[in-house]
Amino acid sequence: MRDWIEITGWTLLHFVWQGALLGLAVAGALWLCRRRSARARYAVASGGLVTLLAAPVVTAAFLWQAARTVEPRGRGDRAAAHPPEDGAAGVQALAARDAVQARLAAALPAVVAVWLAGVSLLLVRTGGGLWRVRRLHAAGLAAPASRWQEAAARLASRLGLTHAVRVVESRLVGAPAVVGWPRPIILLPAAALANLTPAQVEAILAHELAHVRRHDRLVNLLQSLGETFLFYHPAVWWVSGRIRTEREHCCDDVVVLAGNGDRAGYAAALAALEEWRGRESARASGAAGGRRGGRVE
Repeated sequence: MRDWIEITGWTLLHFVWQGALLGLAVAGALWLCRRRSARARYAVASGGLVTLLAAPVVTAAFLWQAARTVEPRGRGDRAAAHPPEDGAAGVQALAARDAVQARLAAALPAVVAVWLAGVSLLLVRTGGGLWRVRRLHAAGLAAPASRWQEAAARLASRLGLTHAVRVVESRLVGAPAVVGWPRPIILLPAAALANLTPAQVEAILAHELAHVRRHDRLVNLLQSLGETFLFYHPAVWWVSGRIRTEREHCCDDVVVLAGNGDRAGYAAALAALEEWRGRESARASGAAGGRRGGRVE
């Protein structure tokens, strides 16, 4: 039990500097790729997140192996193995290092306890989100198919999707979304469709189908794991945020290609959807006595 706490605690502490260096490396790589495609930037950010997740695993494995193959040595043994080069100054440096290590070692149980508390809270949040997604998926399976199902099938064929994707109009969502695996369902906000032209609806369908084709749900699961277990490091959240941004840009590019390059039409669809959501938010705020309503995701 003591070994587990020490290995976990030192792994968490080492990831502070490891995550900072890896985050800077990802930032530099993204800057170099700033003029390249969204797909290239997405690949860089995704690779950075994988590396961030792998770093503590490698560190923990190294510490676990070292704890079983290297016998602990006393201060005198360490001093004998590494004799000071400059006499008293070297002894003082060793003493200072040992004092810092001792303080950090004493704090390891508290570090691990705080980390476990944070992970537990985020797991509860993630579980609540999965439960809501499951409810939306069940409601989508029970609801009749949308009148846009045929258009979605045509777009899916154009995008190279080999399996059918169900399209449902729902009043439970405020924005288009893909839910469920392995039977994905596209949920379209029913009230918003009245404000969109057929071409705009098809552009939004193409965007959601691009998410399905790219298997973005699996990457999103990896992101959730990283944000949960490494929640204390800003680099993890920043890289994960860049993945989400570039993912949307990748799907936007797919929409433009599927729509024969009509960027203006797709931009108009997004603007119309955001305008509708803004009106709905203002209406909800007024109905609640001026308080801003929460966003449903």
